[in-house]
Amino acid sequence: MSAKTAWEPPATLSRAEVLALYGEVAAMPNQPLRIYEDIFRIEALAMDWDIGVVLYEPENLSNIPTGPDGAKIGVFLLHGGVSDYKSLDRVARALAEKFGIKVASMTFTGRFYFLDPTRDWPGDVENPDGTARTPLWTKETRITRDQYEIVQDASKRESYGTLLSLAAREGTEFYYRMAAWPVAFEAALKETARRHLPQEEFSIYIHGHSTGGPFAMLASQRIANVAGILGYGTSPFGTMYSQTTGDRWDAPFNCLRLRTWRDTARYLHEGLKHKGIGLPMLMELTFERWEMEKAAQLQG
Repeated sequence: MSAKTAWEPPATLSRAEVLALYGEVAAMPNQPLRIYEDIFRIEALAMDWDIGVVLYEPENLSNIPTGPDGAKIGVFLLHGGVSDYKSLDRVARALAEKFGIKVASMTFTGRFYFLDPTRDWPGDVENPDGTARTPLWTKETRITRDQYEIVQDASKRESYGTLLSLAAREGTEFYYRMAAWPVAFEAALKETARRHLPQEEFSIYIHGHSTGGPFAMLASQRIANVAGILGYGTSPFGTMYSQTTGDRWDAPFNCLRLRTWRDTARYLHEGLKHKGIGLPMLMELTFERWEMEKAAQLQG
């Protein structure tokens, strides 16, 4: 049995202690950063997939700290189901600026908008002409309207509003990619680690926000140098989540759920329902936030 380390994390932290720690970190000097993209193509199940990763690292790579095992510390970030890498930009910058840690922030397959330097998706996720925003699995991929049907589901309306999904028609490219993307996602995780946080140099600490949580758990089993999970606002494996919450999602594999302003409204209501805010203000806040969020929304 190995000897117990000298430091153990506290079981709980008070709000005052959290604020004090925040103040200490904010007061630390900022290291100059290098932030850059790596867009690469992988092959999975006889199909090509383009992957977008944003890297954050100190300009002086000798400043990257090492962990207890003597390896450099690398952090692998995965966003949640309602966003892309930009939702974790502040976290990535803080880790690199304040602590000198190298960070790889990978966007889910199909979610990185390769066609504009801002990486913001244009327009809305649902359009008056009956079309909807579809994944960009490669720079060339175009999922046309004849490849899917729009499905409305009111079974969870009380909490979620009407759920909108794109049901891929059998035999289309959309259908085959909906069957294959989990394999491509796993391959993308492995390739990102190999390219930027290689086993011979780094120990990886991985975080997946919300929907990204199960993928972080998967990576911990598939990538040999993952040393730990950084979990905040995260979720466990999908089956475990269903068992602990009782919230089941039984849509078939070919259904891609669209995240819409309804999801923004749900999150705002959950956070503000005890604040005495009236419905008109909640509606205004919902659409104000949606104007900012829809540039990254696709599916969850």
